[in-house]
Order: sequence, then C-alpha cells, then structure tokens
Amino acid sequence: MIIRRVEPDDLDEITKLESVCFPEGEAATREVFAYRIAAYPECFYVAVENGKIIGMVNGCVTDSLTISDDLFKPGGGHNPNGKHQAVFGLLVDPGYRKKGVAASLMNHFMDTARQSGREKMILTCKEHLIKYYENFGYVNLGISKSTHGGAVWYDMAADL
Repeated sequence: MIIRRVEPDDLDEITKLESVCFPEGEAATREVFAYRIAAYPECFYVAVENGKIIGMVNGCVTDSLTISDDLFKPGGGHNPNGKHQAVFGLLVDPGYRKKGVAASLMNHFMDTARQSGREKMILTCKEHLIKYYENFGYVNLGISKSTHGGAVWYDMAADL
C-alpha cells in the first residue's frame, strides 16, 4: 500500500468509495470532491493498493477550533494559513478494513499537518468512533453544533 496526494483523475473512484462508506445524506458529492481537489489537494490523501484506491482522508485548513457545516461546502472557509487541520472524512473500502489502512492514513495526515506548522487536528465523529480517535490523541469536546446529514456528531481535537 502507498499513500499519495489525491489527483484529479481519482475523482470518480473517490466519489464511489465515499458513497459506499457514508449514508447518502452524509456523503460528499462528486462536485464537492472536484472542488476540494482543485482548492486544497495538499489536504487530501488516498491509500492505493495494486492500483486501486482503498482509502482516503481529506479536510481543509481553518482557524476554527471545531468543524461547522459550512466548512464541508465548496468555498466553505479553507484558509491555507490557518492553525488547524480539519478532517472531513477518513474512510476505507469495506474489503480492506481492520488492516491498519485508516490508521496509516490518519498518521500520515497528522504528520503532514505537523510538518506544515499546524497546531491542532480537528474532526467530528459519531459516538461509537470516539474511542478510536482517542488512540491518535484526540480529545472529546462534546456534542458538536454540526447537524451534517441529520446525525449527532462529537467534536474532537488533537494537539500536534
């Protein structure tokens, strides 16, 4: 497996993977991914095995300490000079789960953010994933104001 920066040619494959891993109301659209790839590819990585994208992690850079729903939208507030790396999605193809792919992607993303001078990582997750993210040093900040996809989310942050 290799981890590399996303490329425009990955658009169809990552859109399909997102639709497999997230419910329709939560999944980013092809148009949103096209925007993210064009606007901040340095914040978007894919895991590839035998030429197939098996996982990905992406987000934007912000000065906010939590993720608001507007950040998910094109033009939602990416600030290349921001202090914090947001994580919008960390996902792995169901056939490749429980093999360390997600952990490799998260560690890579955190290392890249650290090398870029970011101070914190921020994300939202569902309650059953809180313990998973705590393994990376994230702290639960409580229920998020985000209502993305109609779900209950928890704000998490990790110092870099």
